[in-house]
Amino acid sequence: SPPLFDWKSWKSRDSVVNGDDQPQPLPPLNEEDLSEQERLWITGFSLTKNRGELHTLDVETGAMSYVNERTARAIKWPNEVASIPRQQYVMNHHPTNSSSTFASSNGEQLEDALLVTDGFLVPGKDKGGLYVVQNPTNSATERRVCLTGVTNLQGDIINGESDWFYHRAVWMDMTGDGRQSILAARAKLPLLQGNSQDDNGTLGKGQLVWLERPMPHTFDVGTGTPLDVDGTVFDPFRPSNTPWKLRILDEGPDVMFSVADLDPQDDTIEVIASQFFSKKLSLHSIKLGLEPKVTFRRVIDDRCGAAFSSVLADLDGLTTMQQADAAHYPMVVDSGSTVVSLNSNDAFSHLLVTSHECSYADSSGETDEHHASTTDTEDFKSEVTASSDSSTSVSSTAQSKIDGGSLFAYRVPIGKDAWKTKPWTRSVIATGFKVQGQLSNMINPGAPGFVYSFFPTREGGIGSDKKWHRPLIGLSGDCAESAYILRPIEEDTIEVGEDRSTKYALMCEIKCSSTVGSLAVGYDDFYATVAEQQSGYAKIYVPCYEQDKVLVFALGSGEDEVDDGW
Repeated sequence: SPPLFDWKSWKSRDSVVNGDDQPQPLPPLNEEDLSEQERLWITGFSLTKNRGELHTLDVETGAMSYVNERTARAIKWPNEVASIPRQQYVMNHHPTNSSSTFASSNGEQLEDALLVTDGFLVPGKDKGGLYVVQNPTNSATERRVCLTGVTNLQGDIINGESDWFYHRAVWMDMTGDGRQSILAARAKLPLLQGNSQDDNGTLGKGQLVWLERPMPHTFDVGTGTPLDVDGTVFDPFRPSNTPWKLRILDEGPDVMFSVADLDPQDDTIEVIASQFFSKKLSLHSIKLGLEPKVTFRRVIDDRCGAAFSSVLADLDGLTTMQQADAAHYPMVVDSGSTVVSLNSNDAFSHLLVTSHECSYADSSGETDEHHASTTDTEDFKSEVTASSDSSTSVSSTAQSKIDGGSLFAYRVPIGKDAWKTKPWTRSVIATGFKVQGQLSNMINPGAPGFVYSFFPTREGGIGSDKKWHRPLIGLSGDCAESAYILRPIEEDTIEVGEDRSTKYALMCEIKCSSTVGSLAVGYDDFYATVAEQQSGYAKIYVPCYEQDKVLVFALGSGEDEVDDGW
């Protein structure tokens, strides 16, 4: 069948020109659209092209557009794309004078802008950074700025800390005064530049860093408007206010992370990082203030393999509790996922982590019957402990064999300071993910990739039976060349020590015959004229890298013999 859209493959064009075949830019978004309208952002990159790709799709109309050539050539390997919250200010009135201060953002008001993490481990793409793209795809007003360095006319960073690449960055009030600064993990792989491993045998290096949002020069005494030194309205992204000041919080975190408040009664937040290069899962407690610092750290697991994706999930239904009860449980600050099923201040029970292993399928291209198994392989349990003095040494109980890449679930210990001293019990949800060897995935291949929790409908965890149900789990297979959807199952009997909440079965496997990148999940009807859909049910977007396609699947109520509550 013919493609739905008149879409010219970015792999077949060397540059974008202002010709008749250029897609029309999407219209500017108003305040309501910025908060409510779903727009799909698609990133692309290539080892042979000196440019990245940032495309957007209006899921309602099917209109597609992309950023301009200057932005594409500056951001050569775009990774995660995030919205930018609008900085809020509060006017403080006083009988003799008035002042303005920062207000904590509730995340509901957004700028027409993107925060883009950039870079990869291969030479030529490893000089990454953090970029803000304002008014993206608007041919008249689009502007990009690098927050981690100054760029030349070609978009290359010329004075920042070089050779670092970034996968994830989140907006965070790090200073306690309401300013929305940035918390990020970054990595480098010096081995490809002829250097050797470090003393621990680790190939790469990671750092947890934060970038401080600059302060306005002053505020207008009458209106409270923040002003720059020249008297104009303050813009933290204008060239005179960039790059932002970067500080190192800790060593180790390199790729993905989530942020929690494991003790809502103290003044810290906790970063839980999946350290890919050093093959461990770590926790870093940060005391917030004008000079944020790490005050406690521990290794949760050093036998998890190459930890990649790590997201917070509620598999116990804690979000349905009264607020007073939920305050005694770990709280979400940032779930670590681009698919939002938990919001800030929601309670959570588990941490989902993928072990991104390079275990190849057999030469025939077919794996054995236990490929990506959730129920047929031997269950796996582990308790990982750290000593009470916060050292990074850990010990594990005997482990059943794990077959290739895996998806783990860690239960957060409950009780005063239990997350500091008690074991984080690990369960295997799925294992047996194997790499499908290709020339296109020879660099650092592994499987599975990102993990997500999401609900079948927009209503969240409450099903048609008015009861709470555990979320579905989505997995991008990466070099396994499939996407997977797992559904919760209820078992009448479980073995002693098993975690009932982590029991899942394979609902479907989407075989893509290409590397599967980051999935997206939305709930708006997708281009409603092309297929019949049940409104309010999830739409799953599956990117197929080598095929230059994004597949879309819509969930519905179905006609299952077993009533699952949806």
